[in-house]
Amino acid sequence: MLEEIVPLEPVHFFAFQLDCLEAKGGKLDKRHFLPDLAAFHQSTSFAQVALGWHESGIYAQVHVDGAFESSDFPNFSQADSIEFFFDTRDVKTTGFNTRFCHHFFFLPESLPTNGGLLAGEITRFRTEDVHPLCDPSLLQVTSVKEKRKRILHIFIPSECLHGYDPTQFDRLGFTYQINRISGAKQSFSASRSDFSIESQPSLWASLKLVKK
Repeated sequence: MLEEIVPLEPVHFFAFQLDCLEAKGGKLDKRHFLPDLAAFHQSTSFAQVALGWHESGIYAQVHVDGAFESSDFPNFSQADSIEFFFDTRDVKTTGFNTRFCHHFFFLPESLPTNGGLLAGEITRFRTEDVHPLCDPSLLQVTSVKEKRKRILHIFIPSECLHGYDPTQFDRLGFTYQINRISGAKQSFSASRSDFSIESQPSLWASLKLVKK
């Protein structure tokens, strides 16, 4: 019986609350990089994530060390990919996705199996509290391959974020997972190895939207 219990890591006992700086003109700098929480998951980090908000949407950069080019669809989580999870109202009292929750994926290379797109929304809802999935062509991704890393520049427009209104709600629920076709995955506030993070927004970190 005891061997069937999943051991809790230190990260599970903390509610992460972080500042998310405004991205004026869509520009991100070193102040926008999120902290490295890999040690809490007893893993080694291989990527850095920068995030910034704007009234027009969310800007992000993901710097991945090493090879990151083996895309797959629809099995993107088993290949090289990035997953972002947002709750535009940062509700921590439910154990399921509300209409304010979003699950996006981003690929380093386009594939014919998804019409050549680099991104999409696949949010799954358990109740009738839903929103229409966003048009994937609205998600902007630029994938740059460098000698020893891959950098993805991402913009999620406000039209793709149901309920997003920084003038009225100054917090977001957020977490991410970065998948590799070989090797360990990198998580933020909770790990999919322990939880179904795509359907448990109560485990996502809280980002306070701060003006620069």
